[in-house]
Amino acid sequence: MAQSGTTLVVEPDHGGHHFQSVSFVVAEAGSVGPVVLLTSQGAAATEEFEAHLGAQHRAGDLVLVEALVGTQPPTADVARAVASCGASCAGPVHVLVMDGDQSLKRWWWVAPRHLRSLRPRVTFMLTRYPARLAPTDLTGWRLRAPKAALALLAMLRGCLHRVVGFSGREDLGTGVVVRRIGDPNVCEAHARDRTRWRSELDLPADATLVGVFGHVSERRNGPMILEAILAEGLDVLLVIAGSLTPEVRAWVDGLDEDSRSRLLVRDAYLDNPTLDRYIAAMDAVPLLLTNNGPSGIMGKAESAGVPVVTAGSVVRAREARALGAGEACDLEVKSVGRALRTVLAPGYRVTTRDGDLVSPARYARAMLGLPGPDGSR
Repeated sequence: MAQSGTTLVVEPDHGGHHFQSVSFVVAEAGSVGPVVLLTSQGAAATEEFEAHLGAQHRAGDLVLVEALVGTQPPTADVARAVASCGASCAGPVHVLVMDGDQSLKRWWWVAPRHLRSLRPRVTFMLTRYPARLAPTDLTGWRLRAPKAALALLAMLRGCLHRVVGFSGREDLGTGVVVRRIGDPNVCEAHARDRTRWRSELDLPADATLVGVFGHVSERRNGPMILEAILAEGLDVLLVIAGSLTPEVRAWVDGLDEDSRSRLLVRDAYLDNPTLDRYIAAMDAVPLLLTNNGPSGIMGKAESAGVPVVTAGSVVRAREARALGAGEACDLEVKSVGRALRTVLAPGYRVTTRDGDLVSPARYARAMLGLPGPDGSR
């Protein structure tokens, strides 16, 4: 259980949804005491900081320390900065490392000598720890077993006290070494207002739209989605909106005229409200990602009442089936095309209930070791 005192949040990476997760933690940790964010130099000048943490910073809910160099600093530098920053914090210090998978590899070795005088309580959040595995999933076990061993070693050395990790939103298990928490469902727009969102975003009112959003890299498999649409003969436009990588831009620019006519591309950073409206404006959201974990975009689609098509993740497949959030398929063109046809058919409905959704408060308090909003743990 988190003690009263200062919560020192460590998150050097301002990209993607990282600072949004920090904002959820700040909102809940304030009930315990002061909150300090230890991040990378220049982070406060980014669009992501202003979008997710700017208001909290201006309100005095968050003290900012930009002491780390780069978004993936060496673990020894992180431990050293935690010790330096924590020395000036009031009361007991609870250190929360928000994306701890990389730092976990060497934390057990480098942290004890830096934290010896501070003696903080330390929690690691692992974003790439498989929560549930079949006995035959050798790849998953090769990833999970070393992380569990490293966590236990750090605990034995007194520099780690609690570890939490993402699980599917349908997973009600608690975990043993790693405490399971659901990725939050956060979307301020809903598909019931789809007409309004399309008008505001200048999207075609009557077209069938499916979309890929956020940081749009090759990992999101845009070419496969477009190929599946064309191969299945679907009368669908593919919306690609967000910050496109050079590789994705090159793919878009290299399409022939017929294929390019099936795309609507908006290459720009999307703040959270705009991202929510894009998702709620869609008829479906395909998620073709090979990372075997939950998805923030999937959580938004569930909240917005928009069906998903997921491939490449056992975790997302279980979630889609258990919550009635859409269709799971294989990561290949024919399977994706069939799944898209299914969710776009007249009368298809998602059956996700409000009680299935993970609120930001529930997510943040589980990470902090605080009682849930309903008093549960």
